[in-house]
Amino acid sequence: MLKRMGQKFECTCGKVHQVPDVEFVIERWSSKHLSGFFTDATYLVDENTIKLVDVPDSRTLKLEGKPRVLATMENVERVLSQFNGKHIVSIGSGSLTDIAKCAAHLKGAKFSSFPTAPSVDGYTSSIAAISINGEKTTLQATTPNKVVIDPKILIKAPSELVKAGIGDICAKFTARLDWKLSNLVTGESICDLVWEELKVTFEKVLMKVESILKKDEKTILELMRALLISGLNITVVGNSRPASGAEHLISHSFEMYHELRGETPMYHGLQVAIGTFITMKAYKMIFENIELRKMNIKDEERFSILKRLFKERIATKFMRTYERKTRVDQIELERVKEVLYPTYVQFHKKIESVLEQIGVKELLKSYDPELIQKITLVANTIRDRYTILDLLDELSLLKDFSSKIFEL
Repeated sequence: MLKRMGQKFECTCGKVHQVPDVEFVIERWSSKHLSGFFTDATYLVDENTIKLVDVPDSRTLKLEGKPRVLATMENVERVLSQFNGKHIVSIGSGSLTDIAKCAAHLKGAKFSSFPTAPSVDGYTSSIAAISINGEKTTLQATTPNKVVIDPKILIKAPSELVKAGIGDICAKFTARLDWKLSNLVTGESICDLVWEELKVTFEKVLMKVESILKKDEKTILELMRALLISGLNITVVGNSRPASGAEHLISHSFEMYHELRGETPMYHGLQVAIGTFITMKAYKMIFENIELRKMNIKDEERFSILKRLFKERIATKFMRTYERKTRVDQIELERVKEVLYPTYVQFHKKIESVLEQIGVKELLKSYDPELIQKITLVANTIRDRYTILDLLDELSLLKDFSSKIFEL
C-alpha cells in the first residue's frame, strides 16, 4: 500500500479501493526539529514523550496517567476541551495516537503522527480503539496527513513496546485465517490484495525477530514498515478485518477486565500476543484432529461469566451482540481444513517460535488459568465478527477447548 498512496483502483475483490495520500518522512534526528514539519500544529504528548522532541510549549497538550495514559473517551474529551486548532500531531505510541486521531475526527481537524515506538499498526489506520465507560469500542478516526519517523527515537523505545509491535504483527496471521474462515463459512467478502501487500514485509519481520529485539535500526524500520502497511490495509478495506480476529477479541477482553477494575493492562500488542497464542491453539486443535468433548454452553452460564468479568450493563450488551451473530446450519469441517491449511502450515511454526522469543508464556503466567479460560469462553460475544471461536462454539467444542488451552 505504501506504493499506492493517493490512488483509487478497482481491486480483484470486486471493490474500488481508495488509498489515503499519507506523506511519510523517515529522518534521523527529526525529533530535534519536529515543528519544522508542521505549520501551526498542536502536539499531544505525555510526560515521557515530551522529553523526546523539541516542540513549542505554547502549542503542546500534555495528558497525564499513572503508570501511563490510556485511550479512554475521558482523555479524548480532555483533548477536545483544550484543542482549538486545525491540526493535531500525536507524539507517542498506541494510546496517544488513538486519542489524537479520534479527537481530530470529532473536531473535523487534520491529524498527523510522530511514532515513538514500533508497537502498533494504529499509526495509519482509520479507526481508534477507545474505552467508553469501561467498554472497548472501535470508533471512526482521521487518517494521518503525515507520519514523521525518527529511527533514533524508535531504537530507544522500551523493549516491551518493541515486543508489543512484534505481537501485533504476529496477529495478522490469525486474523488472515479468521477472515478466510468467515469467507468460507458465512460468505463474508474478503480482499486478498491487502494480505499480499503485507506478506513480504510480514515474512521479513518473522525472520529477523532476534535482530529487532536487539534494536538494530534497519530491522526496527522493517517492523515499523509492516505496522504502517497493516494500518493502511484497515483504512483501505474500511474495517479492521485484515488485522484483527479472535486474538484481538481476547486482547480487548483482557484490557476491559483490567480497566474496569482500575488497573493498567499490558501494552496492547502484548495482550494481542496472548490472544494469538490462544487462537493458534484453537486452529491446532482443528488441523491436528485433537479430540475434545462436546459441551454446550447455556446462555445463562455465558451471561453469568460476562457479568462477573465486565459488569451487568456491558454483559447485557455483549449478549445482544452474540444473539445477532451469523449462525451456520451445517459446517463442512473437512472443507474448512482444506482451504485454510496451506496458510496455517506456511506460518504456524514460525509464529510459535516468534511468540516464544517475545516471552508469551511468561505473559500468560501473570494470569490465573481460570481467568484465561473464562475470557476465551466469552470473547466471541464482544464483536459481531465470525472467528475460530465461533466455529468451536457452533461445534460445541469451545467450552472444553477453553479448559485445555495449556494441554494442547
